Amino acid sequence: MFPENGAGLWDFAYLISEFNPNANPMIRHCFFLIFAVLPFCGLQAQDTAISPRYPGAGCFEGEVAVGATFGYASLGSFDNDAAGFCLVAESRYNFRRTPFDVGLRLGGSCYSRLAAGVCSQDPFMMFSLMAVADYNLHLTPKVALFAGAGIGGAYVLRTAEGAVSDTPSSDCAAFCVMPRVGCECWNRLRVTLGYTCTERANRHLSLTFGIAIGGGRR
Repeated sequence: MFPENGAGLWDFAYLISEFNPNANPMIRHCFFLIFAVLPFCGLQAQDTAISPRYPGAGCFEGEVAVGATFGYASLGSFDNDAAGFCLVAESRYNFRRTPFDVGLRLGGSCYSRLAAGVCSQDPFMMFSLMAVADYNLHLTPKVALFAGAGIGGAYVLRTAEGAVSDTPSSDCAAFCVMPRVGCECWNRLRVTLGYTCTERANRHLSLTFGIAIGGGRR
């Protein structure tokens, strides 16, 4: 029923617009524009790739990552920071025709702060849930760089005030933001460097190594 080429699409739109000769000319023109544009939109919707070098990704993918954390902000009498660890689980939705993805990131981190002049370490632990978005830049078919950010909430088990006053329990909920950059290789291995800005004592830099499951090239 529908024509297969560009000239046929325009002819078809013209016939539709002239179907009722007594109709208002403005209405006929609107019909013409609608039926001329819709077939092209349909053809675009059937594409799964922008080009042979950019085939598009599967809609959904997950990632599990582990890595190291490094405390950043100075905190009262805590002059030094000891590296810790973090664990991350993330799910993403890949837009098929643009190099963007969005998702949810659930993470937990723990690292220690060293009190000045003392050998004891005080642990700082937090859990976060953030909405994340990334822009992907392809260098080769197997290597892509990405940059993005996350925004959400965190639950911290020890705050700055609690650490300075040596209060055992000073947990609270806090707002958090995390800019990040990284690299994805072979559509599976992801290396991510991010900085979590939240409650003062729990701000930290993280470096994670993750495995993407599903999805594919963006």
